[in-house]
Amino acid sequence: MKNILAAPLTLAFITLLSLPAFSQKYKTAAGVRFDQGFNLTLQQYIKNGWTAEGILHTPLLSNDLGATLLLEKHHKILFRGVNFYTGAGAHYYWQANANREANVIQNNVFGLTGIVGLEVTFGRLNLSVDLKPELHLAGDQVHPLDWNGAAISARYIIEKRERKKPNWKFWKKSEKKSKKKWYQQ
Repeated sequence: MKNILAAPLTLAFITLLSLPAFSQKYKTAAGVRFDQGFNLTLQQYIKNGWTAEGILHTPLLSNDLGATLLLEKHHKILFRGVNFYTGAGAHYYWQANANREANVIQNNVFGLTGIVGLEVTFGRLNLSVDLKPELHLAGDQVHPLDWNGAAISARYIIEKRERKKPNWKFWKKSEKKSKKKWYQQ
């Protein structure tokens, strides 16, 4: 019985993920992101479900100031406004030298970043939950792989995207064209 249900459920899941990703309701959204600190986030829709996201890591709850740039691909789940997304990019952290008396030299951290998450849009509010692992290529030899854990983001949609509705009345266009041709003769 389990095998009989597994195949259709797997096929349905793959079909949902392979649908065209025109499900974002926004062109530009900005807000806050909470992980191990307080961050600012800005997302810009590019084309065909792709967005660029910039994250500014503020030193409010930590000693580091940083920036992350990501390119993300969004996939519609269930209905418009609910997305699953994955992406990759780069990060750079300027580390504060908190131990000046101990003569500890802290290097700035640079590396690659991945992201996977879910987002829901209600009107002009975009909420998301994601995981953002980081691979430090330079600056942090002690912990080269950093699993930041889950983050929650809340963004305000500054500019909405126009939704292209399919033209189901295609026959009316052909009637108008035929009438024009008939009157022109």
